[in-house]
Amino acid sequence: MKYKYLRKTVSLFTVVFFLLGVAPLTILGQDSPSPMFGLVEFMKTTPGNEGNYVELERTVWKKLHQARVDKGIIAGWYLYRVHYTASDDPYNYVTVTLFTDKNRLENPWEGIDPAEILGEAEVDKAYEETMKTRSLVSSNLMNRMETVYPEGGPGDFKYLQLDYMKVKQGHDGEYVNAEVEVWKPIHNEFIKAGSRVGWSLWGRIFPSGYGLDFQYVTVNYFSDFAQIGTANYNDAISKAHPNEDTDALMEQTNKSRLLVKSELWEVVDKVVAGQ
Repeated sequence: MKYKYLRKTVSLFTVVFFLLGVAPLTILGQDSPSPMFGLVEFMKTTPGNEGNYVELERTVWKKLHQARVDKGIIAGWYLYRVHYTASDDPYNYVTVTLFTDKNRLENPWEGIDPAEILGEAEVDKAYEETMKTRSLVSSNLMNRMETVYPEGGPGDFKYLQLDYMKVKQGHDGEYVNAEVEVWKPIHNEFIKAGSRVGWSLWGRIFPSGYGLDFQYVTVNYFSDFAQIGTANYNDAISKAHPNEDTDALMEQTNKSRLLVKSELWEVVDKVVAGQ
């Protein structure tokens, strides 16, 4: 069943997690946000079954995620649609499960009996139907390293812009420092100006390695589609770094990382603690 598969998947992360999960935070030497870990699962729907897949996630599996939130096992669950994909793209939907307690990663379905929540017959049916509607392409375990949010968090965001970053081996510190020292204050100005409602930096825990396509992801949060692309970079940079040379700041950024790709995700459904 799906919940057994997830349990096995996440438990593989646990041994090395303690070595890698906190390491980037010690590079900064600065205050970091409260712990947050994301299990990111990339889905590809089968032809003609996109609507069926979304319906199953929203009406069946969401009930199980709600039960996990209610028990304090997870902090939240999101279903995202990836915009501007085509039939030969590797995935078109993403689910993200959030954890604030690293110990929950070892057994993320502890105490949850799907049969009690859905009924025995419904569990088997839902699992079979889900397998027909989508394939699990890949999964990543991510660690939230930095944030810029308005008071109370990013709020009821609707869209995410994800920028995937690749760094050279041994240059993690340079990259993270560029994000924190150069770009974090700039994103703070964007939020003040109302061109977005949040920003965060995530480090990839698993799978890991410098031969992979990316090691870090930055996320911009938008309340609606109209906010996307409205940021005034010149104004934000001049306010965040009034005494700095803009070209030098951009050179520092470009030397620290390669922007591999950007994606636009839309929130389709969610379960969040406290909501």
